[in-house]
Amino acid sequence: MHRLPPPRPLRLLYYMLCLAVVATIISACAPQPVSQAANQAEEGLSLYAPSLAVETGGRLPLSAFVTMDGQGAPEFQWTASSGSIEPTMVANEVDFVAPDSPTTVTVGLTASLASERYDGTLQIEVLPPGSLKSTALITIEVDASTLHGVWVDAAHPKENVTPPLKIKGTFRYDSETQEAFAGGSWPVFDMRDDGQKGDRVAGDNIWTIVMNFEKGDAKVYFAFDDNSSFRVEWESGLAWALKSAWIDLDEFPDDTSNPAFIPDGDKTIRWTADMARSAGLYGPRK
Repeated sequence: MHRLPPPRPLRLLYYMLCLAVVATIISACAPQPVSQAANQAEEGLSLYAPSLAVETGGRLPLSAFVTMDGQGAPEFQWTASSGSIEPTMVANEVDFVAPDSPTTVTVGLTASLASERYDGTLQIEVLPPGSLKSTALITIEVDASTLHGVWVDAAHPKENVTPPLKIKGTFRYDSETQEAFAGGSWPVFDMRDDGQKGDRVAGDNIWTIVMNFEKGDAKVYFAFDDNSSFRVEWESGLAWALKSAWIDLDEFPDDTSNPAFIPDGDKTIRWTADMARSAGLYGPRK
């Protein structure tokens, strides 16, 4: 069966719609120039970058398009005030490799053909590692060798940790994917000392949890628990003593509710032997 063409008045409309769709696709696929504030180029020269920011040591693809009257291929000369420019297989495309320290870099380009010449620059911000990530990897490590002979009260002057060490807080956590989300009614999760899921060495008595948060600027509170039989409020007496000692040593000493962190970037939060001694974990707290 042959398909009949649309009636003549509709055929023209059909073709116009097809052309409009094709034009839309071409426009969407075309490279987009960076903002004019950063793209200081003479008329006839356009500089393109997917972003005007890159992390230290990162790589940023750059390209240029130029309109010239002469015949032949123009010559492109790229420069960078810091970092380096690496050529590609395409004459008008290069990779900018960022330096190892945060800074603002000026990338320059001269396009020339015979007597014609065009100049342009890009201002690129080089940011600290992790600045462009949308997630924050939070690692919490507790040296459980410090949790022996812990003073809780006069009736319990030498409490010892009973594994596994556990963590709880104002967050939700998937132990399989390690994804975490701020907000939660203090659910309890086992920490690890098995060399898996971010724990560095199995059986070294450093209990670890690794959590991958969406970056945010709100505090996330945490505390601990274990299987010790003596309980104080909502955790074991030993975990209560650990929490009370840690409160004074975290990022927010004026916040005396619970230890806390802000998932605004990758960070490792550790409880160490030096912290235990500094906090007076083995005697009555002043």
